[in-house]
Amino acid sequence: MILPSMILASNFSADSIRGWPLWQQGLFVVVVGLVGVFLVLLLFFLTIFIMQKITESMEKHKKDETV
Repeated sequence: MILPSMILASNFSADSIRGWPLWQQGLFVVVVGLVGVFLVLLLFFLTIFIMQKITESMEKHKKDETV
């Protein structure tokens, strides 16, 4: 089974992954893929959040100019 100590070890490399059983390699790919997907979703969330703040700021600035 994949242990955090194996992943954090200094000898963690592609060669060490090739030595794992096939099911562990597959599990590793799934975990890394899911982490990547959630990082992209987090990036989208932050981008939308920042764009909303910029839009609100522009609308407030435009509203203050007309008053």
